[in-house]
Amino acid sequence: MRIGIIGAGFVGLSSALALTKKGHRVTVFEKNIVPGGLAKGFRSQGWEWTLEEHYHHLFTSDWSIQDLSKEVGVHIIFKKAKTSTLYDGKIYQLDSAVSLSTFSPLSLFEKTKTALVLAYLKLTTLWKNLENQTSENFLSKTMGKKAWEVLWQPLFTKKFGKYAKKIPAVWFWARIKKRSAFLGYPEGGFQHLANKIAFIGKRNGVRFLYKTNISQIRPKDGKFLLTTNNRRQEEFDRVICTLPSHLFCQITPDLPPAYVKSATSLKGLGAVNLILSLNKPFLPDKTYWLNVNEKDFPFLAVVEHTNLVNKKHYRDNTLLYVGNYLEATHPYFKKTSQALFNEFAPYFKKINSEFSKSWVKKMWVSKTPFAQPIIPLNYSSKIPSIQTPIGGLYLANIQQVYPWDRGTNYAVELGQKVAQLVK
Repeated sequence: MRIGIIGAGFVGLSSALALTKKGHRVTVFEKNIVPGGLAKGFRSQGWEWTLEEHYHHLFTSDWSIQDLSKEVGVHIIFKKAKTSTLYDGKIYQLDSAVSLSTFSPLSLFEKTKTALVLAYLKLTTLWKNLENQTSENFLSKTMGKKAWEVLWQPLFTKKFGKYAKKIPAVWFWARIKKRSAFLGYPEGGFQHLANKIAFIGKRNGVRFLYKTNISQIRPKDGKFLLTTNNRRQEEFDRVICTLPSHLFCQITPDLPPAYVKSATSLKGLGAVNLILSLNKPFLPDKTYWLNVNEKDFPFLAVVEHTNLVNKKHYRDNTLLYVGNYLEATHPYFKKTSQALFNEFAPYFKKINSEFSKSWVKKMWVSKTPFAQPIIPLNYSSKIPSIQTPIGGLYLANIQQVYPWDRGTNYAVELGQKVAQLVK
């Protein structure tokens, strides 16, 4: 069969590779000039490796993407990474039971309760018991109100904004369940991995059309017509769309109204990441990931990429992400990297008092309008089916990896799953 895939992120790449192995003729349409989706990267002058526009790493339990990487000949490097929290002007390492035991803002009793709940979430597989209550309700009850207010509430508020009080406890379970002390990163970067998958796919017969948007999907006589941004049309027997659900509905006018209403009711947040190249390390304790639990700070997290990946691959520069999840209407989406830096700079000095603007060699800003799905309570009964109401038309995106959160590993899993469903 001729199969059209819309999107060359890791869902599209993994499904294309799987389908071509089954003998199908596959065409992948991608609006960008390279594959990779939200994990696509860029390379500055003198860098050996690419850097993702939005921070990425893998966990030790991410077997789907590890297996795919092995298949295409890309090695995944794992390294123990330090996670810390900025609270009340001080940085605390908080990535283990031992480090939690030294966290002075909480009493011994509060720390003990917190540790027990985290251990339970790490061990349990009974996630359905957690999807009918909010994270705030569950964590406040089990860990205690102060632990919620100190450790978690600032992060939920910064990440989810007006949706913070509605996030189900199963979302928090998924974050704890999969987290590992050692984090992984593909040699060469995620862009190198995406390129390698695309190269193998192309060698196997997959056709990739970059800089190509699909403006319409229409069924016709048991097949599908895909219309591109330059008004060219191509016919396929089956179509897989990996776009967010609301975009899929916009380009597919023949979907039933009830389906469209349900699919477009799902909300999501975008992401704005300021990326800095520095001539000195920023986080003084070699932290990789810093959660910012200060309510007045204008960003959620600081991720020092080169505390996970050796800076020798980036011409010995320190690479720093300053991350935010925001609604697509937020003013930050209109700001330049320099404007964001000017706004954030006073807060950088609160993290590292020695920080100076003279440390900055280069800066970039990456923006995407959809990066984080907002999962409602009892989502298992509402999750969109991969098979849409139009036979032969499939939807596969990060709103369907539930109960897990978004990530390249689950994108690979989903891509392979939809490939199995195509008949």
